[in-house]
Amino acid sequence: MSFLSTAVRSVLERGAFCVAAAMTPSGPHATPLVFAASGGRLWLTTSRRSVKARAWQRDPVAAGLVRHEDLAVTFTGTVRTYDALDRRTWGAAVAEATTIARATAAFARKNARFFAGYAFDAREVPLAWTPPGRVLVGIDLERTALLDPGGVQEGRGRWGGTPRSRATFRRPPAGDDPLDALPTSVAAAVGRQGEGGLTIVGERGPVVLPARWRVDEHGLWAALPSETLALADAEAEAPVALTIDAPSIWRARDMVGALLQGTGSCFVVGMLGSGAGSCERLLRSIDPSADALVRIDPRRVVWWEGWSSGSTARA
Repeated sequence: MSFLSTAVRSVLERGAFCVAAAMTPSGPHATPLVFAASGGRLWLTTSRRSVKARAWQRDPVAAGLVRHEDLAVTFTGTVRTYDALDRRTWGAAVAEATTIARATAAFARKNARFFAGYAFDAREVPLAWTPPGRVLVGIDLERTALLDPGGVQEGRGRWGGTPRSRATFRRPPAGDDPLDALPTSVAAAVGRQGEGGLTIVGERGPVVLPARWRVDEHGLWAALPSETLALADAEAEAPVALTIDAPSIWRARDMVGALLQGTGSCFVVGMLGSGAGSCERLLRSIDPSADALVRIDPRRVVWWEGWSSGSTARA
């Protein structure tokens, strides 16, 4: 990882989870996973039959977000999978045996608490969550950017430059609760506002950005600096997904969260012809340091709670 700055390496070493994104026919699919950084790649595991595993077989483009305290690293890269039951990956696994061994050791060290949690819940862990049901994934980091609450501190690789915005802002009429499709226990755990990972599909594919979010009677909103939004190089209306969760520091069975996939409409205060005051007031109630707002119209909701998960299409 010597090609990365000290600050970026620090976030990747100390962050607990990576919100990893893949492209699917339903839009970007992004969920939090434990991970480790080794040999210039980010390493994680996922179920062999998971949405991400199938998506990366079709299109090996990945994006992700790692947070630590007030800093975050967003990245994009190319996926390489290693599956003991897929002979197509055996040649690469043999050729990269030393790299994989080092990555596996780094992954075990970094996520020792989760391995302890699996041992504690051994009688309940489904096969898909055990080593025989998982595939090892390595992501070659091609672009990285270090972010703070005010915007972009540094970037490596080719990123977008100017955010795009709708010309006018107006709150829609009160409507259905965007979280009404979630099980009651999941909705209670994630709450009505907080920090999340906003995946936006731009000219060069998905990018996962840190954002503050809130749901009210008028819809689902995400707030972030326009400088951060510009990294996605996305149109004013683009496919988006918001990942919100209540993570556990050591037990997978206690992980709770949701993914809301749909369309996002972007509004940048300084680029609005009308409605700027209304947009700015809403931004202040979500994140006073942000100057860009994304209104999310979720068409599909995915949720997880321990070993259980489900999805629902919204009208």
